[in-house]
Amino acid sequence: MSKNKYFILILSMLTYICFSMNSYAITENQYLVINKLIEQENIDKAFIDLKELQKNEIKLSARSQILIGKIYLALEQPAKALSYFEKATFTSVSTDDLAYAGMAMSAIKLGNLADAKIFANKALVENPDLVEAKLSLGLIFADYGQIQESEKHFKKAILASRNSLMAVRAYASSKMRQGENKEAKSIITNALMEQKSDAATTDLLGKIFWIDGNSKEAVRLRSEASEMFRKSGNLARAEQIVSWLNTSAMPKVNEIRHSERKKQEKIEQKKEQKKVEKKASPIQPKVFEQKRVALRPDTNPEEIFVNKDKPAFTGSGVILNNGKWVLTNRHVIEGTNYIVVRNGLGKVREIESIELPNDKDIDLALLILKKPFPSNYSLSIEDIKTPKAGEQIYVMGYPMSSILGRYNPSISQGIISKTSGFGEMAGEFQITAKMNKGNSGGPIFNDKGQIIGISVGKLNKSEVLKKDGFIPEDVNVGISGPVVLNFLNMPIKASIQEEIKYDATEIYEFMRPSVVFIVGQ
Repeated sequence: MSKNKYFILILSMLTYICFSMNSYAITENQYLVINKLIEQENIDKAFIDLKELQKNEIKLSARSQILIGKIYLALEQPAKALSYFEKATFTSVSTDDLAYAGMAMSAIKLGNLADAKIFANKALVENPDLVEAKLSLGLIFADYGQIQESEKHFKKAILASRNSLMAVRAYASSKMRQGENKEAKSIITNALMEQKSDAATTDLLGKIFWIDGNSKEAVRLRSEASEMFRKSGNLARAEQIVSWLNTSAMPKVNEIRHSERKKQEKIEQKKEQKKVEKKASPIQPKVFEQKRVALRPDTNPEEIFVNKDKPAFTGSGVILNNGKWVLTNRHVIEGTNYIVVRNGLGKVREIESIELPNDKDIDLALLILKKPFPSNYSLSIEDIKTPKAGEQIYVMGYPMSSILGRYNPSISQGIISKTSGFGEMAGEFQITAKMNKGNSGGPIFNDKGQIIGISVGKLNKSEVLKKDGFIPEDVNVGISGPVVLNFLNMPIKASIQEEIKYDATEIYEFMRPSVVFIVGQ
């Protein structure tokens, strides 16, 4: 062997040894310890401990890259997470199962379910028992609306992990997003019969109780979770819960107690108001003042299944009748066979049936839900009023969702410029607030938080330009409150007391749970 060939061989061997040593600079046990911190949502400590271990690495090992990816996932930065998981597949083949599982979870959060399914299956090929991959498939099928298939994978994950609380939380969270709070609680409580709860699981259970209306138990559990986070060194999560307790929970609990004391007084006041028409109504919706105290903390939004092989139509709507109905435009749902709605807090519901006005010129539709939203998300039909020229108004909905986003509604502000539509069309009114494609079917509120109409359309600027040679200002149209009430077969009721006025920030906060995003195919 020549001297050059000998040196090349030695150099190759050294390179291989260094690469191998670097790939396993973080041992499997060290990986498991930090991974456990991430699962417990103790992200700060996980990051600090990982940075300490990385001091021994010449370059990032595959395990290190996977842990960084998981931290970015926990911080809701899936695009960054995906890049680190991909790097890990090029660094070492021995951790491909974990890397592909991480890529699957990142793709889910990015809304790319097709790729997520491919990655999850690749992970299972590498490791058929990998819990993270089974959880990913559970989440994917839940987003597809295939609940039975989803539950099968969640249960496999829990069984494979011997009741891992991470797997339990994923399954329970999926049930919660479907509105099945009783089942979500049962999943957690059954798991806790065999093991002690951690901070993240206790906190989730508290959130479920809050959504379910049991504020006392919710406050107790989330306070306990805050202390557990604090003891484990996760001060950020502890303070986050304390902030919620101080700004949302306790004030609302006190307001609820106060509203109950005032409830009887209001009943007596109504009896004395002879101006109010006394007609029996089968619907007992909550008034706006009660809506203020019924808000619940935000949840992670649930993806809506969209068949990529079919065109999807989107629009907006508003929840009525104790969560049983969604009101929208006829043109939003025409030509669709399958409709799903999601409110501003991420709750998803399917449609049981549709009711339409006899008059085809009335652009309204009533969606009857298979399973109601929580009643505290519903607005009052009794608070639907007549629009008045010059009145301050707010439009809410999901315009241009593919560009502007579809998880949270938008709000725009303006006034009622005219109490008739284009060409003096009766039953409609013109507004100056901005509207775009996707706003259709969304509610229009006055500054008292009352629905005064439903968004229906806007002036076609290009047509005006062709016809008259100029581009007009934003002029948009809503269907007036009396037309909506007539469609719902409800009378217009006079106000019994002077209403409180609210600003745009308050309107948005109060109404976000009630405004829905609609997808039809």
